[in-house]
Amino acid sequence: MASQRGQPSAGGASDDLFFLADSRAAAAITRSRQVRARGRLQLEEARERVAAAGRRRRSAAGGRPVPRAGEPAAQAAGLAPQIECVKMSRARLAEMAAELAETEDIVAGIHDRLAARDPQHAGQYRQAADNAREVARRAREIQRHAAR
Repeated sequence: MASQRGQPSAGGASDDLFFLADSRAAAAITRSRQVRARGRLQLEEARERVAAAGRRRRSAAGGRPVPRAGEPAAQAAGLAPQIECVKMSRARLAEMAAELAETEDIVAGIHDRLAARDPQHAGQYRQAADNAREVARRAREIQRHAAR
C-alpha cells in the first residue's frame, strides 16, 4: 500500500522508516532555516554596530577618517605620548649642546689668554684651546641635529 507523504502507511516497517527519515529531514531543514535567519539577523546587527562605531570614531576625531587598529597610522596614534617625550628630549639635548658649546668657547678663550701670558707653556695652552673649540664645534653639530 502506498502512503501519502507525511503519514505512515499501514503497509509496513519500511514505510515507517521512510516516514521517519522524511520527518527528520523536514525538521532539520526547518532548524537550518531558523539558524540561517538568526545568523542573518545577527550579521545585520553587527554591521549596524560597526557602522555606528565608525560614526562615533569619526565624530570623536573631528570628522577626520580614523585608522583601524593594526594600521601604522593607528599604531602611531597610540604612540603620541612617546613621540612628545622624544620631542621634549631632543629639545633639551639641543639646549644642553648649545650650553656646552658656549662653555667650551669660554674655556678656549681662557686658554688663549693663558698662552699670551705664559710663553713658556703657550703650546700646551693653545692645544687645550684648540681642543675646546673642537668640542664646541661638535656640540653645535649635535645641537643642529637635535633641533631638526
